[in-house]
Amino acid sequence: MAADRQRNALQVIFSFFLGLMVTAFIGVGVNTFYQSPEVRYQDEIDELVRQEEDVYITQDAEGPLSAQDEATLEEIRREIRALEDKRQSEWEPYARNTSIILILFATLVMGISLMRSEQLRIISNGLLLGGLFTMLYGTGWVIASGSSLARFAVMTFALVVTFALGYARFVRSRGVMPAAARTPSAAVASDAEVSSLEARVTALERRTAKAASALTHDED
Repeated sequence: MAADRQRNALQVIFSFFLGLMVTAFIGVGVNTFYQSPEVRYQDEIDELVRQEEDVYITQDAEGPLSAQDEATLEEIRREIRALEDKRQSEWEPYARNTSIILILFATLVMGISLMRSEQLRIISNGLLLGGLFTMLYGTGWVIASGSSLARFAVMTFALVVTFALGYARFVRSRGVMPAAARTPSAAVASDAEVSSLEARVTALERRTAKAASALTHDED
């Protein structure tokens, strides 16, 4: 009994850890191949900031800023503001697209978890948890997007997918498997009843035979 409990606990821990690893893998993969505006424009902004600092360092060494230095600083600041505005304008579409990609991956993983779920229960549970965690991660991204209509559409899709896969995983499979499982049980129960009935009949025959033998001896 203790060994069974320990094995079940280890299975639960492994399934939970597998779910976290699946979520981390999908999240890192999406961020690697679909970079955010923060990453895409940060290097350019950092380079412009360094150029601005170089101008101030030169001013400290050589004296007051010249008209050319002032024009250079103004140009650098204008470019930094333009990059920041561009980064901000691309953030909401990026958050919405990232959410859609994550939810699609979550749907795929949860769909895979339905395959051979009875034979590979631990792996199936881990993939199902990974899909649920990724779905939750994706809905978090859509909340960060600014469009209310897009948020509602993505949340609706995530809710429908969760209900559908949950029904397929827990309701439909439960309705199919126990029917198959009940057949052997019924057969076993019938055999047991037949065996019990046979034992009772045999005992009754023995008692009848003893009673008949006793009556025969009395008549003699």
